[in-house]
Parts: sequence; C-alpha cells; structure tokens
Amino acid sequence: MLDAARLGAAVCVPQLFEERVRTSPDAVALSDRGTCMTYAELDTAANRLAGLLVERGAVAESVVAVSLPRGRELVTAMLAVLKSGAAYLPLDPALPAERRAYQLASSGAALLIGPDTGDGLEALDPAAPELAGRSAENPAVAVEPGDLAYLIFTSGSTGRPKPVAITHSSLAHHAAAVSAAFELTEADRVLQFAGPGFDVVGEELYPTLLAGARVSVAPDPVPPPAELEEYLRRAGVTVANLPTPYWDQWVRDLDAQPRAVPEALRLLVVGSDTAHTRTLAGWRRHSDVPVLNAYGLTETTITATVQAFTGQSLPDGDTLPIGRPLAGVQAYVLDAELEPVPVGSPGELYLGGVLLARGYLGRPGLTADRFVPDPFGVTPGARLYRTGDLAICRPDGALAFVGRADDQVKIRGQRVEPAEISAALCTHPAVRQAHVRAVDDEADGKRLIGYVVAAEAEPAQLRGHLAKSLPAAMVPASFVVLDELPLTANGKIDHDALPVPGPAVAGPQNVVPSGLEEQIAAVWRQTLRVDHVGLDDSFFEIGGHSLLLVQVQRKLTGLLGRQVPGVALFAHPTIRRLAAHLREEEGSESAADERSGERRSGRSRLAQRRARGSAGGVR
Repeated sequence: MLDAARLGAAVCVPQLFEERVRTSPDAVALSDRGTCMTYAELDTAANRLAGLLVERGAVAESVVAVSLPRGRELVTAMLAVLKSGAAYLPLDPALPAERRAYQLASSGAALLIGPDTGDGLEALDPAAPELAGRSAENPAVAVEPGDLAYLIFTSGSTGRPKPVAITHSSLAHHAAAVSAAFELTEADRVLQFAGPGFDVVGEELYPTLLAGARVSVAPDPVPPPAELEEYLRRAGVTVANLPTPYWDQWVRDLDAQPRAVPEALRLLVVGSDTAHTRTLAGWRRHSDVPVLNAYGLTETTITATVQAFTGQSLPDGDTLPIGRPLAGVQAYVLDAELEPVPVGSPGELYLGGVLLARGYLGRPGLTADRFVPDPFGVTPGARLYRTGDLAICRPDGALAFVGRADDQVKIRGQRVEPAEISAALCTHPAVRQAHVRAVDDEADGKRLIGYVVAAEAEPAQLRGHLAKSLPAAMVPASFVVLDELPLTANGKIDHDALPVPGPAVAGPQNVVPSGLEEQIAAVWRQTLRVDHVGLDDSFFEIGGHSLLLVQVQRKLTGLLGRQVPGVALFAHPTIRRLAAHLREEEGSESAADERSGERRSGRSRLAQRRARGSAGGVR
C-alpha cells in the first residue's frame, strides 16, 4: 500500500511511479485487450514519449492535449506528460468538434498526443515505431509539487465549460489517500472503466500503479453489465470503480437475470451521482461484496469523501450517505455566514485541504468566488471550496448529500449546468428563448427537458444542433416548444408551469414494418427493456439516454455490419427517420464505391494501353 506519510516530503506522481518501477520492474502494470505491460515496459514507453515531448517544447505549466481511447496508449501518454513536466488535457475522442476546439484554444495547448484531426497542433503518435530508438531513461526534468499536473473542463453556468487546474501535489496526495481508502496492495487488479475525458481515469490509474497493483482496461465501448461481468471474471478484477448510474443498471440487470457476481471482486466503488438505498438493497440480493460510496468534484481532485457499506444492514433514508473525508481533506457544513450548522441541519458543503485544485485557469474572478479563505485554517493562505452542494452532518458523523444550492445537476454521472445547454440552444437560428431543466426519472435518475420559444424548430433539429457542440449526456431527452416561457411574479421561470412530456405512445399509424425498421426496433426493445416501440417513437422520449445510446450504437453496428455514428442517432431519433438515413447513406456509399470502381477500371485500362504501347516500342 502507498505510504501517505511520505508525501510530506513533497513527492510527485512521476517520482513515486519510478520508485515502484525500481521495486517491481517485472510485475504486470497493465493489461489491455489480451496484452500485458510490466512496470519496466510501461516506464520505458512513457520515458521515450516524454523525451520527445521535452524536445518539442513541453515544460512546466505548458499543456499537452491527449486524445486517445481507453487503452495502453492512453496510460502511456498520461504518464509521459507528467514525466515531461507539462500538464495534460484529456479529450474524449468522441468530443464534438466545436467543444474540442474551444477547450484546445482556452487551454493554450501546443502539442497533441493522438490522431491529427486538423486542430492545428503537432500530433504525436504514442505507438510510433521511431520511438523505439529513443532513450529509455527518465527525463532530466525537475517536477515540482506546485506545478500543473492536468487541466480538465467542467460544465459552466455562463454557457462555456470552465478549466480546472490540478497540481502535482494534489494529485499525489489523492493517490495516497485513495490507495489507503481502497486498501490497495500488489495483489489487486483494478478496473479502468472511466471514459478518457473524465478525471476518474486518474483515480483508477495512479493509486493502482503507485501501490504496485495491476490496471485492467475495460473493453471499449462500454459493454452492457452481463458482458462486463464476463470481462471482470476473465481478468480477475478485484476492485471496480463504476458510475452510480451504471451500478443501478447492473442491479436491474441482475434482478432480471439472477447470476453470480465475479468471485474475485472484493470491492465495488460507486460515485459521480447520488446512490440510492434501493440499489444497495438490490445489490445485497446478489452479492455480499462491500460497496464504497465515493463523493467528490473535479475541483477537489476527484474523490473527497467515502462511506463503506458491508454486511446486510441498510442505512436510513432513500439515499446513501457520502461519508467522511479522505486523509488530507477537511469538510464543513456551513450557513451563509460561514458558520457551522447544527448536526442534522442542512447547509452548504465546503471542502478544504491538500486535494484542492489551484483554481480555474484564466478565470481569477470565478476562482475567487468559489475558492474562499478558510476561516478555520491555521495554515497561511488556506482555502475552502464552495461545492454548491447541500449536506447534513448525521449524528454518527457521516455526511449526507441532500441537494443543490443552484441549478447544477448530475446526468448519468456527468456534472451539467443547464444554463450552458440553454445558451447553446439559443445559438440555433430558430430559437428566440430557451430554458433547460432536469426532472426526476424513477428508473434512470434525472433526465433533461429543453423548453424553447421557437418558430419551425423540430426536436430532431434541436438535438442535432446541440450534438455538434455538447457531449451526449448534455443533450436533452425531450423538447417542448412553447409560445412563451412562463414567468413568476418576480420575473423568474415558473417551473411549476412548465409541462413535463410523458413517453411517446404508439398509435395505429405507428406500427413498425419488417426489414431494416424491425432490426432497429429489435435493438431498441432489447436495450430499453420494453415490449413495443413505434415507428415514430423518439428513442429519448421512451426511456433512452446517452448511456443506452452507446449500447444501441454498438449493437446496430454489429447487426448491420457497418458503422452507425452516434451523431446519426441523435439527429434521427425515430425508427422511421434512422432507417431512412441509413438507407440514404448506404446508397451514397454504394454510388461512391461504383464511381471509385469505374475510376480504378479506367486507370487499369489506361495502364494496359500504356503497357501495350511500351511493348510495341520495344519491338
């Protein structure tokens, strides 16, 4: 287990990892798609790439974008950037082009590790053959605890995502605290499940590698629970860190088809959204594996508090407590005057300590507003982060989340500011006003509804417009077109007067015919767990969301034998429209192939004529 006490000596992740390499060079550090890398091999690969980054100008406080899918190349790239002294900016390869361009420009990134997508940055390949000839030694770079380690964007209430800056000191302390909380040892195999654009990737990697354990990379894209179970079983995974919505889905899947949870699993960590007591009760029907409910924010370096649940007893209330602070974290429930509230009374949760972010890059005003002086601190310059979350301190000392002090919500584990979505909707030429809010969905947590005052704006058009600039989780499931937004007497949006659309209902003219439409309908029925879907039912209005969309995309791609882009599912959310789009796309591809074949045939005939002419000349 990583010794947290050593971190008082200002140690950073690259140094700690290099020490682990010297201790266990031949131990397996990472397994991915049937291949393994030892600690020595991973260190060598990271050092070679880090040396190239240094040559290309990577220095302390500079930013290197990393845009790679889950896998050994992603892990190598993240370690390489840290070793070079620079900071990495993780970009999900599926990020919409507009949002990607904004993040690259705002971060000031000068280099990119990943495919060249026309961003204007020098793109480096972490698996390039020429890297094999470079030095395998650790770069001669002094990495300081106060230096920037990574930059990551979160949803912003002003309509633009905001960049959170995490230092090496915070990252190293987080790794030590998590390693202790998860009780990681060299015998553990830890699942790497989070998408490449999420900071939770760091929680899956660094505590594991610094403890001498093995990282087991999950299949990509995210498989449904039954398939993930098979992977956990084959890989012998002992610790899995899953988004709470996926855990909910797993439990529902186990209830529908009871089966044994993989025997090697000794700890299940859940987080990124509110966990419910009913889900824990469902888990207990199938497994006695302990569950650790983790709470945290990007600004507090991922996880800040945890609560363990063992045995058959269940906590009081509908939701699981978020527990007590990790080592090095201070937590306070305060009123508007920054005074502690009584036990059991709600107040805003403030977090302090060594895991706090530096602040928001290039946003001093926002940083000063959210990171305030610590009135209880004894260290000069100590700060507290205003989480915006409302909490209570229970009589047993554990913290419990009770809501938000603002409009921010969690959608399938992703932090979302509805105001950012509203601002994006207003960029559509037909939209005059827009408002987005989240409503509770008993089966899948919260879902977003977009309300627009617009002329001639179809929901599919609005959805397609947002998909160009926002991640899938931020695109509303439903849209309602209004003549005007209802207001209260003081001029604010009247939420009680906003209609909540129900699921679409199949009518007599909404029957799915055979052929391609029936193939799509079969996938929808299986994914959504419904008996019937209509030809004009919107996927998003009958229970679909971005997490299930990944499964639909994967199943349709396998069933049809061709790639079905996620953006097509957003732009064509009904069976009728999607089938028509796929047929049109297939026709265009066939015509293009035919034209290409004609050109190839023409070139072939021309080559034959030239060959005959050349032969005639020889004669």
